[in-house]
Amino acid sequence: MLKLWIGPRACRTLGGFLKNSQSSIDFCDSETDDRSHAKPLDEFSLSDLVQERCIVFVCSTTGQGEEPDNMKSFWKLLLKRSLPCNLLGNLRFAVIGLGDSSYAKFNFVAKRLQKRLSQLGGQSLLPLGLADDQHDLGYDAVADLWMQNLWTKLLEDYPLPAGVRPLSKNLPINPRWTVTSEAKFLEPPNEPGRIRSIFYSTKPSNEFNAKVLENCRQTDPSHFQDVRLIRFQTEGQEYAPGDLLVLRPKNLAWKVKEFKDALAESKVSIPDSALVQLSETSENTPVPDALKAEVTFQQLCEEYFDLFAIPRRRVFQLLSQITDSDLEKEKCLEFCSAEGQQDMYSYTSRPRRNTVEVLRDFPHATKNITLDVLFEIFPPIKPREFSIASSFKAVKNEVHILVAVVKYKTNLKTERIGLCSNYLADLSAGDQVATWIKPGCFKFPQTLDNPVIMVGPGTGVAPFRSFILEVADSATALDLILFYGCRYKAKDFLCKNDFEHLSRSGNLTLICAFSRDQDEKIYVQDKIREHGHAVWQALERKASIFVAGNSKNMPQQVRQAFMDVCVQHGQLSELEAAHLMERMEKASRYQTECWS
Repeated sequence: MLKLWIGPRACRTLGGFLKNSQSSIDFCDSETDDRSHAKPLDEFSLSDLVQERCIVFVCSTTGQGEEPDNMKSFWKLLLKRSLPCNLLGNLRFAVIGLGDSSYAKFNFVAKRLQKRLSQLGGQSLLPLGLADDQHDLGYDAVADLWMQNLWTKLLEDYPLPAGVRPLSKNLPINPRWTVTSEAKFLEPPNEPGRIRSIFYSTKPSNEFNAKVLENCRQTDPSHFQDVRLIRFQTEGQEYAPGDLLVLRPKNLAWKVKEFKDALAESKVSIPDSALVQLSETSENTPVPDALKAEVTFQQLCEEYFDLFAIPRRRVFQLLSQITDSDLEKEKCLEFCSAEGQQDMYSYTSRPRRNTVEVLRDFPHATKNITLDVLFEIFPPIKPREFSIASSFKAVKNEVHILVAVVKYKTNLKTERIGLCSNYLADLSAGDQVATWIKPGCFKFPQTLDNPVIMVGPGTGVAPFRSFILEVADSATALDLILFYGCRYKAKDFLCKNDFEHLSRSGNLTLICAFSRDQDEKIYVQDKIREHGHAVWQALERKASIFVAGNSKNMPQQVRQAFMDVCVQHGQLSELEAAHLMERMEKASRYQTECWS
C-alpha cells in the first residue's frame, strides 16, 4: 500500500491541485481502502517519517527564507545533528515549492528540505518543483507538469494491484462536508451591542478589539491613489518595529447583496438568520474549527466566503458537473484542460473577474448550486497582515497602519476593488476591529552601533516609520538613511511631516525620489546610485539594509543598485559585490519584505 503525506501549510494548495489535475490518482489498498492523507508537517512526527515509504512535500517560504509556522517544529527535529545519515534510507520523496521569484530566497524552504532529506538517505522520485506565483498562470504553470510527472513515476515504481485502476480524470468532486440548515435564531452575545464573530471560538489568544481613532487620507484628493493612515486605539498591547497588525476583513454589504442575487434562482434558498451546521464525511477532511459552532448564513456571507476570490480550475470543474447546459459544460471543461489555461487566464486572472461574477456568467450551473457546494466554490477569507507604522515607545495605546485602497479598471465594466483595503477605508472613528499582533519578518537592530539604510517606496515605508520613530531620540543623520519614493512630492508623499521634521532635526538622512515631478522618471534605485559615496561609507561601517514595497521589479533593481555602488565606490568586481550581498543576507544585514 502506498501512502502519501502532504505538508506543510501549502497542503491546502496542493489539495486544490490534486482535485484540479486532469491526471489525478487516488492511491488506495483494494482491501483496506487506506487512502493517502494530507497533513501539516508539525502534525507529522519524526517516527512517522521514518516509517513511511513515500511522501510528497509541498512547501511555501516566509520571511527571509524561513519555514512556515506550522513547519517549524518538524524542521527543527529534522535538523538535529544526531540523526544518522541513513535515517531515511527506505523513503522515496518528492518536493514542490510554492514561491515568488521576486524574493531573493525564492522557494528557499523547498530547496533546503530537498537537500536535507537527501542528506538523511532519502531518494528523490523526481527533480524539485519550483512553482512561481509571479507567472501569469500562477503556481499551475509549474505544478501541472510536475504532478503529471509525479503520477507517471509513481505508477512505474508502485504498480497498482490487479483489478485496481487510477480514478477517472473527470471523477466528480464530492463536497467535503455534509451541510444542513435550520430556521432558528442564533442567541445574541452576552455583551450588549456586540455581534458574535464567526471566529469567536478560534480567535488567537492575543486578539483584542482595536477602536478606530482616525482614518486619514494621506494622498491629495486629486491623486489617483487613495492611501490611508489609520490610527487604532489599543489596550496597551506591546509591539516592536517590524511587527505586523493582523485582522480579518468582512465582505462589503453591496458585494453580499450581489452574491445573494446571483443565488436567487439556485437551490440555496434559506433565510439570512438560518443556522448552518457542518459535519465531516471523512476523518481526513475535518470541519474547520470556525465552522464547528453555530453560524448563520448571513455570517457566512459576511465573514467566511471570500466573495472577491479569483476562481481556479476547481471551480469550473465543479460547475461543469452541475450545469444542465451543454455550452456551459463545454466551456468549463475547456478551462479545466491543460490546453485551455491561457483562455482561463484571459477570462479570470487578467481582468480580475471574481467568483460571484463567474456564477452570473454560468446561470445554468448556478441554479443547481446547493449549500454544501458553496463551501467547495468559495475559499474562506484569509486574515490580512499590515506592517505596523507606529512606535510603541511614542504612542503606547495606539497602533497605526498605512493602507493603499485598491481600486482599478480592467476591461470589465465594473471597477475592481480589494476586499480588505476597501473594508478598512469604510471604517469611521469609533468603529471596532478584531485584530492581533504578530512578529514580522524584519528583524531591526536593537542598538544603533552601525548605520541602517532603509528603502521604502510607497506604503513600503510603514515599517521604517515605526523603527525611525522608535529610535529617533538617540539617532543621528549618519545612523539612519531613508530612501523614499513616490510619484509626486505634493500628492503622495506619505507621512511627509514626520520624515521632514526628523530630517530637519538631524535625526534622519532623508533621500526622496519623486518619479513624476520631472520629465525623466527617477526611482529609489537611481537615488541609491546618485548617493553612492554615502551609501558605500555606510556599508564600510557595517550598515544593515532593509527593503520594503511592491515585489514586481523594485527589489531586484534596488539590489542591483547596491551592487553598482559596491563596484563604483568600493572598487569591487561584479562577482565580489554579489558575494557581499549574499553574505549580508546570511548575516541578516540585508532583509527584504515585499508583496504583490
